[in-house]
Amino acid sequence: MVRSVVGGITAPLGFAASGISAGIKRSRRPDLSLVVSRQRASAAGVLTENRVQAAPVLISRERLKHGSARAVVINSGCANCLTGPAGMQDALAFSRSVARSLGIPPAELLVASTGVIGQRLPMTRVLKHVPALVAALSRANHRKAAEAILTTDQQVKETAIEAALDGTTFRFGGMAKGAGMIAPSMATMLCVITTDLAIAPRRLQWLLRDATQATFNRITVDGDMSTNDTVFALANGASGVSASAGSRAERLAMKMVHSVADTLARWIVKDGEGATRILEVSVRGARSQAEADDCSRRVAFSPLVKTMLAGADPNIGRVAAAVGSSTARFDPQRLEIYLGKVRVVARGIALTAQNSVARKLLLRPEVSLLINLHAGNASSSMLTCDLTEGYVKINARYRT
Repeated sequence: MVRSVVGGITAPLGFAASGISAGIKRSRRPDLSLVVSRQRASAAGVLTENRVQAAPVLISRERLKHGSARAVVINSGCANCLTGPAGMQDALAFSRSVARSLGIPPAELLVASTGVIGQRLPMTRVLKHVPALVAALSRANHRKAAEAILTTDQQVKETAIEAALDGTTFRFGGMAKGAGMIAPSMATMLCVITTDLAIAPRRLQWLLRDATQATFNRITVDGDMSTNDTVFALANGASGVSASAGSRAERLAMKMVHSVADTLARWIVKDGEGATRILEVSVRGARSQAEADDCSRRVAFSPLVKTMLAGADPNIGRVAAAVGSSTARFDPQRLEIYLGKVRVVARGIALTAQNSVARKLLLRPEVSLLINLHAGNASSSMLTCDLTEGYVKINARYRT
């Protein structure tokens, strides 16, 4: 049985973490985060598909090819993107400094950054604080590590779960950040997942990619894909349980990594910039998976659907228009749409008599929208949030 436990990113055995302020942010909030495995771990990563990629993304992409790592270091407040060769040198110098303090090769340190694009790291301040970052490593500092990766987030996002197999307990933990620029495709979205299972690098990569596709790649706050999206996973084997290919342990590991990723992904949407409620968009009856995915994505990305949600205005025509603009092929005269369990479109006709009930449903903190195309057997889902004045206010002065 899988159950929740406390401890976040350091709940699995053999992990320690820290989070401090190095003065990267003007607010002096924590902005350097470090997660370390006491022993070498299998490493996997799913990184942004944006063609414009930050220096730490490029560095970690290369280091992940080795399939192992000992640590992950993350800074917030500066994305280190659009900074050219100088930004790459900054990231390399930072990672060398941290690796040297940890006593590990730089190749075993993964790096990530989040924050304002187009600015260089304040290297003098950052390097000065590396010894303190390493000295603060503790299993108790998981929350400080999770706090130090936040930007416009209002909430710390961490989770941990455990299960037992043949009497031996093992755990998965995770932390994430993200509230705006969320439309992952592998927002400024970062995530680190740890486990004390032993999993071969290739299998860990497969598990992580599968979980990411089903969770982080099915959320959106604003439809903008970041230059820095990063999801890392470390598996150090400290529990003594091995998840070999096709084993019971691997099947359970798949369930658990999906659970951790799903929990963190949902928190990202709930914490969306200016968000007051979330919307789960489900599409059924599509002719193919690709068409189902495109249809759910079009609806979830639509500013008009999102503002409809913000105002609790049952203007269901906005949903139908988004559905019709997708690549999904269907007969409009067979289209059905439900808000919760209330049918608001039947056989392609809006049921306006349901408007008062629909409005009440749209006022709930979590709203479900089901679209049935009646064209096939494929289905898809996306999780999004409303688009409010709060989002505009945050992003209109993000740099100031």
